[in-house]
Amino acid sequence: MKSLAFKNLILCLILIPSITFAKDWNFDVFMDEKLIGEHTFQLKEDVEFNQLTSNAQFKVTLLSIPVYKYKHISQEQWNKDCLYTVESSTQDGGDAYKVLGKTEANTFKLIEPTKQAFAADCPMTFSYWNPLMLKQKKLLNVQTGEYPEVSIKYLGKKSIKVKNENIEADSYQLLAPKINIQLWYKENKEWVKLESITPDNHHIVYMLK
Repeated sequence: MKSLAFKNLILCLILIPSITFAKDWNFDVFMDEKLIGEHTFQLKEDVEFNQLTSNAQFKVTLLSIPVYKYKHISQEQWNKDCLYTVESSTQDGGDAYKVLGKTEANTFKLIEPTKQAFAADCPMTFSYWNPLMLKQKKLLNVQTGEYPEVSIKYLGKKSIKVKNENIEADSYQLLAPKINIQLWYKENKEWVKLESITPDNHHIVYMLK
C-alpha cells in the first residue's frame, strides 16, 4: 500500500503544471518630497519564461487641482535574463506612447512605435529588479521604445533607510540621455531604492512600502 501511495504521489507531481514563483516590489513614489503615487513590479518565474508586470500611476496636484497625470503599464516576457517580448502603454500628461516588440532569431524587433530591429544576444530593459542590468551598455526604454547607450558606475556602500530601518546598501549611478538615476541594492543584490533627477530638475524617490 505504501508503494502504491508513493507511485500515486509521483504521478500527481508529474501531472501538476509547472510551479510558478512570484516576487513583488511595491514602491511609494515621491516628487520633491511629496507623495504622488506608486509603482509596482511583479515578477512571475516559470520554467521556460518569466513574466514581469510593471504598473505606475502618478498624480501631481496644485492647490488640490490635478495638473499632471502619469499612467504606465507594461508586460515583459523574459527567457531567463534576456528580454523576449514587451508590450507597454503609457499616458504621460498629454502624450501617449505604445511599445511592442519581440525576439526573432537572436534579433529583437520593435513593431511600435517604429519598426526597428537590433541584434543583441541578450537585450535588457531598464530592469532595476535584475542586478545583471548593471552590466549592460545599452538598455531598452519600454515607455518610448528607445535603445540608448547607458553609463553605470558603482558609487560604493551607502547607509539608507528602508522601511524605517537603516541598512548598508550598494549604490550605483545610471546615466543616459535625459536620464539620471541612482539605485541601491542590499547585500543579496535585492533592489530597495531609486532616486532620479528629471530633465526639468524635479527630484523623484522610490521608497519600498
